[in-house]
Amino acid sequence: MMPVKVIGLTGTIAAGKDLVKQILMQNLNCYQVTLSGAIFGQLEKKKGSFTRKTMQEMGNELRQKYGGHVLAKVSTEFMSRDRPYLIVDGIRNPAEAEWLKQNYRGSFVLIGVDAPQSARFERMTKRGKPTDPKTFEEFTAQDNSDQGANEPPYGQQVRRCIQMADFVIETDGDVAKVAEKVAEILPKIQ
Repeated sequence: MMPVKVIGLTGTIAAGKDLVKQILMQNLNCYQVTLSGAIFGQLEKKKGSFTRKTMQEMGNELRQKYGGHVLAKVSTEFMSRDRPYLIVDGIRNPAEAEWLKQNYRGSFVLIGVDAPQSARFERMTKRGKPTDPKTFEEFTAQDNSDQGANEPPYGQQVRRCIQMADFVIETDGDVAKVAEKVAEILPKIQ
């Protein structure tokens, strides 16, 4: 079993986390997990609907019941350790990042991804995920909640997670520029 370097990804809705993850995966021998995977499992058990709102509510419920770190713990607990890197995507609460930092001491780095709200709404409508809000008003309400507005401590706190990040990548939609920004970070995390 080899030591693992854990790369956490956090970011605002439709900021480009998937693109950053894709570039990292092209350059590193790694596994990847998403914290939302644990939420999907719980929603399937309850036969609930898969909207961004229901997923957020389920994540909040799990963090309230089992601790703010629960999604990070469950998502990484049984991972194979035969690759040098693990990307943990979808960190949305500071307790998740703190748990990873404590449990992978010296081997955890957090990358935040952000973009202007109007650009993110435009991207979101183009990508067409069924869980995404359909109107700008719905998007703004969900985005504010996701970033921590009126959320309890165990709730979504993406803005605080970005503030905790070791590196923050601002995306503008230019894939080549994002790749350059990731390339600048790679030597610092390898």
